[in-house]
Amino acid sequence: MNLEASPKIFLVGKQISHGNTRGSSVLDAHTQKRLVVFLLGLSIAAFGVGLIVKSELGVSPVMSVPYVVSLYLPFTFGTCVAAEQIILLALQKVILKSDFKLKALWQFPTAVFFGVLCDAALFCYSSFSLTAYYERILALCLGICILAIGLCFQFTANVSVTAPDGFMLALAQRFRSTYAKVKVSADWLFVAVSVGLSFYFFAELQGVREGTLISALGVGTAVGLVKPTVQTFLRERLLASTSSVRNE
Repeated sequence: MNLEASPKIFLVGKQISHGNTRGSSVLDAHTQKRLVVFLLGLSIAAFGVGLIVKSELGVSPVMSVPYVVSLYLPFTFGTCVAAEQIILLALQKVILKSDFKLKALWQFPTAVFFGVLCDAALFCYSSFSLTAYYERILALCLGICILAIGLCFQFTANVSVTAPDGFMLALAQRFRSTYAKVKVSADWLFVAVSVGLSFYFFAELQGVREGTLISALGVGTAVGLVKPTVQTFLRERLLASTSSVRNE
């Protein structure tokens, strides 16, 4: 995903001038469907993240910081995820200054909701254990695939971006770079912070393992594989539904 093609907030739509109110009601219904798809995407992604955490082989770079913090402090993983994303939202204001858009504040409820979903996912996964290494690898790979599907839902909905993506987009805008280049640097930054916190808290490395590298490389690959199918399915359903309302 590059800076130009990244998701934008869709909450304020364009006016449709058909001489009646039927056009605006269609737009409202379409926007609501996008919001539903976006929330479903967050839910699916959270359960993917939860399964990656359950593997105990390390989490993705952006999730590694809240994961390490949750191992040390008496807060849940989801709480730490929400806190990290709120901090990243605040940093967007610092980076962009007067260019910061108020619509970015939608990232705040998104962060809280996603944190709650992460905790819900871990609660659901708490009833089973993974002992063999191959079981952990399978859980990690499955979690990556589920996360990728959830991300595709969010991209297709085109409602908003999550705070980590918003943070990277803000850096790309501020330094006139691309999202892809900034993401690589940001991932290394998140890993470095996680490693530093891990040694500070535990005097050893925790939370950053082979799964961190696999997630960093695998999520993007998985998104590329499932994105065409997911987007085609969702867009056909949305467009077909909208067309049916217009033809009533």
